[in-house]
Order: sequence, then C-alpha cells, then structure tokens
Amino acid sequence: MRLKISSLAALAFVHLLVQNVSAQHRAMRPEDLFRVESIGAISWSPDESRATVEIRRPGRWLDPSIPTGEIGLVNVSAGTLRIISPSSPMYVGFFGATWSPTGGRLLFLSVDTNAVVRPWLWTVGSNAPALLRGLQLRDDLADPPVAMWSDADHAVFLVKDPSQPSEGPLYSRILRGRNVADAWRRAREARVAAVAVLDSRGADTTAAPSRIVSIDVRTGTITTLARGALHRPTLSANGRVLTYRLESPAFPTARVESFFGPDAQGDVAYDRVNWGTAVHHIDSSTGAEVPAPDTGSASMTSAPGTSLHVTGDPVEGTALWLVRPGKPDTAIWHGNQWVRDLDLGRSEAVRYTAEDGTPLTGWLLYPPRHVGTRAIPIVTVVYPGSIYGARTPSAFDVLNEDFEHPQVFAALGYGVLLPSMPWPDKPLQGRALDGLTAGVLPLLDTLIARGIADSSRIAVLGQSAGGYATLGLITQTGRFRTAIASAAYSDLTSLYGTFYGQYRYGDGGSPQRAQVLRMLQFERGSFGAAGPPWEQPERYRANSPILRVAGVRTPLMLIHGDADFVPVQQAEEFFTALYRKDKRVRLVRYSGEGHTISARANVLDLWRRLDDWLRETMPPTAAR
Repeated sequence: MRLKISSLAALAFVHLLVQNVSAQHRAMRPEDLFRVESIGAISWSPDESRATVEIRRPGRWLDPSIPTGEIGLVNVSAGTLRIISPSSPMYVGFFGATWSPTGGRLLFLSVDTNAVVRPWLWTVGSNAPALLRGLQLRDDLADPPVAMWSDADHAVFLVKDPSQPSEGPLYSRILRGRNVADAWRRAREARVAAVAVLDSRGADTTAAPSRIVSIDVRTGTITTLARGALHRPTLSANGRVLTYRLESPAFPTARVESFFGPDAQGDVAYDRVNWGTAVHHIDSSTGAEVPAPDTGSASMTSAPGTSLHVTGDPVEGTALWLVRPGKPDTAIWHGNQWVRDLDLGRSEAVRYTAEDGTPLTGWLLYPPRHVGTRAIPIVTVVYPGSIYGARTPSAFDVLNEDFEHPQVFAALGYGVLLPSMPWPDKPLQGRALDGLTAGVLPLLDTLIARGIADSSRIAVLGQSAGGYATLGLITQTGRFRTAIASAAYSDLTSLYGTFYGQYRYGDGGSPQRAQVLRMLQFERGSFGAAGPPWEQPERYRANSPILRVAGVRTPLMLIHGDADFVPVQQAEEFFTALYRKDKRVRLVRYSGEGHTISARANVLDLWRRLDDWLRETMPPTAAR
C-alpha cells in the first residue's frame, strides 16, 4: 500500500512538473524583439593573444545600423572576456575596434546621443580607455566612420569641422528629423526666417570642411594630412601610404549631366557621385604626394587554431566560444537565454510549380503547437527576387531583428508563407507588375489543395520592394482577403523626383546628391528605365501600381515612416486614390521613422494595429 501511494505521488509530481514546464513556455510577443543580443565584429590583435568583440545589446531601436554595442576584450590565455567600453547613458554604443600593428594599443569608436562620433584609445595593461579629444569623425552614407593605424603610435581619421551643421546616417537615425524640428521651432518663434534654399548650382567647395588627420597617440598632437571634399581614405599594407578620393570638381559645382555619361553603369555610376574620381596618394606622416602603394597585403603572425565562434538556437540561446589548441572550448559569453521560454512555430519547405512551369520552393511557418487537423489563416510575405531553397529562411529565425517578424504573426495564430518570386534584373524594361502573381498564386493553390490554408483567410504583406509587390498584386487579383504594405512605392514617376525623406532637410546629407543617386538608380541602376520619365513615360506608367488602382478590391493598410528614403508621399498617393474610390484603406504614418519602423514605442504600437487590422478585415467567422 505504501508503494502504491508513493507511485501515485510520483505520478502526480511528474504531472505537476510537466504542467510547470508547459507554463514556462509562451508565445513570442512584440516586446521580445527588443531583447535580442548579438555578436558583431571581432578584431584580433596581431599575435592573437587578445581579441575585441562587439556585443550588441538591446536598445531603443530595432535598427542594426545604429551601433548599440559594448566592446568586450578577450584574453586568450586566461579564457576570459571583460567589457572595456565606458558605461554611460550619454553613449548610444561603441564599434569599429582596430589594433595597432604591435598589438599594444586599441582604437574604437563611440556614438553619443547627439550622434557625435569620437575615437577612444585603450593601452594594454590599463583598466580603462581614454577619449582622444579634439576629434569629431565624419559620418556619411558613403563614408562611415573609421579608425586606422599608420604605425604603432599614429592613428588616421577622416574628421569633420564641428562648427559645420551635423548630418549623416547616424545623425538622421538617432536624432530623428532634428533639422525639421529645429526649422519648425524657428517658424514658431518667428524671429528669423525659417527657410531652406536648394540650388542647381552650389558654391565652390574645394575647401570643404573635411580633413584627414593623423594623431600621435602618445602626445595628442594632431597633424592635418589633407583637406577638401575627401572620401574613402585607406592605408597601404605597411601603413606608409594614404590613398583617398577627391571630388573634382566638388559635387555642388559639377554639372548633373556629367554623371550620366555612357560609362555611368553599375557601381561606377554611383561611385563618382559618392566619392569623386580623382585619386591621391600621400605620405601618411607628412601629407606629401607619393607614388601609388604596393598592393601586397600585410603579414600577420597567428596562433594556429585559435578562434572565436558563435552558436545559437531556440533552446540554448546564443553563446560565444573561445577555441584554443590543446584546451577545451570555453563559452565566454551567453545571451538570449530568454528564447528558452518561447513556443515557436515549426517550418516546412513546400515545393510547387510556377505559372510558367518553373519548379519553385516556398516556406511555411506554422503557428506554435499547430496540429494538422484544421486549415489555418495565412499571412503571405512577398518580396520580388526572393528564391528559396532547401535551407530554412533566416526570416524565421527568432533572433532575426525584423519589425514585422514572422514568428510574432505565427504567435498570433497565422501561418506565414514565403513564396519564391523570380524577378527581372531590370524590371522597368518590361511589364514587371504582370509577373508578380507567377510565383505566389500557385503556392497558395498548393496549400489550399493540401488542406493547410484557409482559402477565405489569406493576407498579403510586404515591405519596401515587397510593399510595391503587395500593391501590384492587389491591383491584379482578389485572392487576398486583406493586405498590408509598408514602405511601399506606388508611382514611379513621382518617386523619380521626390526627395528622400531623411535628406529632405539635410539630416542625412545633401538633398541634391541624394537625388542624383535616385536618378541614377532609375536610369542606370536596378530599375533599368534607361531614361527619366519624360523620355520613357510608358515604362514608368506600365510599372506603377497607382495607375491600376481601379482593380483593387482588397482592404489595404499602408505603413510608412515620414523620414523614409521611399518618400511617404508614395503611400499618400495610393491612400488618396483608394479613398477617392471609397475603398477600405488605412494609412499609418510614424514620425521620425525611416525605411523600417524601429523605435520601441512605434513597433509596439504597430503590432497592436496589425493585430486589430487582421482581426477586422480577416475575422475567423466572417464570410468572404
């Protein structure tokens, strides 16, 4: 009898344990997107006795282009890691670590809450790094901040004049439209003119406030090596020759037509706008002109077999491992252990045939704990040019920092479908909109035929080019119950001429330079229009969803940031067209956001709206 009671107690205990384990697991929530930690760049000292690791911590933004990391120092012999970057709320993050040639010193960069980038120096044997004062590094779309060693005692930087207005990608992303906010403040005060003037011909900027400098890290002495409209500084393998690009003439004085010559094809066309074509070689100590350097690479001693590698999975989280010859592998950092609490959807490859007979593969993410006894609602995520194979798409990775994460849709009860979508290299040279259905609808038919997808509850969603595809799809088919398009472009004629959102007020950089890059993208780059709209009107017309809006029968939610490089006016145009026709449409606009919605409060707000929109327009029991 005692044995029987004990057995019953044991069974009860096991049952309770199973319940507790089950209770610990939960569905993924939007808040989890801001819990992701990751390992960034790794930099080894020349003898590989030490290494630095960028450890990216969760921040206020879901934007990997904003450096929110700490600099961790790995001691190989001790098998340890410690953080050496300062801990202060005034710094957004640290990045760009690089070792001196002898390995005795380390440079890395910080960006603060005013988007100012500065260099730091750490010396082997010291506890804390020191700020190299008097230097503010340049941040530009084509010239991200960089630190370089010319020798063991001298570092080289591309710096800006702090008295000049701030601009650049980090300024735009961290300050969130600071320039327009300042302009509105001046307008309210009405004491000075709140005006911006853009001209087709700018002043001569050959003496532009940009410098390449060398600093003696022992004494702090700063030497200017070059001055002007400078770009892309690089050092030779031995550090003695500094090579840079010079705008010649400087961009504002150059004729726009000169950027569209017969050789303006591919990356070369963009390079001339971004960096200029004049190449200079100077002595990295004196700034004197010298011959072009030898292109041979520098040699580096190494400790054979020493390495750092990252592992990660939904069960164990993320770990950074130190591998050393003759010693067991050592986990020196752990992160993302919160993923152990999650119930995630399983994924499955689905083979099918496109409309033209081409064999394709799509991927389906099921809701967590789904059993195959009922058809499920589907969110179809589209992006032209995506071709999937046997490998599980990275989009399904729980640690993927996507503001429209498939795992969160799965947690809400939706299957998430990724169709392959073959796409022409130069879409405007044909009727690209007409080919959007070829890889999408046959996959839906396959899932419906297998009893997996609920044919009356299928949504389509896309971001950027995927947003464009979403608009194009709903102008051609009524197969989708509802649609969501974020950062979508709809009118290629107006897109050609409308300013980039982050450049409109100079936050990201020169509006004129950005417009030349846009025009090149259309005429010589990925769009393949081979001319502006007034020369190729049919190509722009045939591929603009706005001109097919009469065929839309699907409720549409448009999502856009007003600082997006795809101008928010693209969403406004499509909204206006559907509004004029009394179609169901909603425009959700986020202030200060760029191409993706990234600020924490905005992302959480968006997920509430996504959930509400899908419940309203694709309810479980409503008839189609």
